[in-house]
Amino acid sequence: MERPPSFETPTTRTWVLQTAADTEGKLYEQRVEYRPGSPFPTNHYHPAQSELFEVEQGAMVYVVDGEERRVEAGETLELPPGVSHKARNASAAEPALVRWETRPALRSEAFFRTVAALGQVGLLESALLAHEYRDVFRATGLPGVIAPVIAILARLLGRSLPEVESPR
Repeated sequence: MERPPSFETPTTRTWVLQTAADTEGKLYEQRVEYRPGSPFPTNHYHPAQSELFEVEQGAMVYVVDGEERRVEAGETLELPPGVSHKARNASAAEPALVRWETRPALRSEAFFRTVAALGQVGLLESALLAHEYRDVFRATGLPGVIAPVIAILARLLGRSLPEVESPR
């Protein structure tokens, strides 16, 4: 990518291509570079959003409803709302580049910017994220069940999420 990333996490660099404001809420689009050896995030689903992933460089491993799928450069993967999934770079040596659409946009950009602002995301931060952004992101399994309780504990301990704004 020629321009600097819009934001970064320890395992990704992200370029925002289209925001909710750009598309009247219809779409949030980003290009994400997954660093080599990136781990899986929490298994999750989106209650009211579909996603389209187009691998542009390298390969990704997606686990969709418990089934592992490898998606190579030039291939796409579409996920309807409510389908559990997680993804990581398939390579420990080369980055993977993915164009990623989320429809409708809802608060996806704010979620990703909050994750980036946190840097390392521990248990308390994960629970706060899951609670604050439950309209766009829901962890599955035990993490999803205990997140509301841990979020209350995090608030009692004085923890909160950073305030983020879109620079556009």
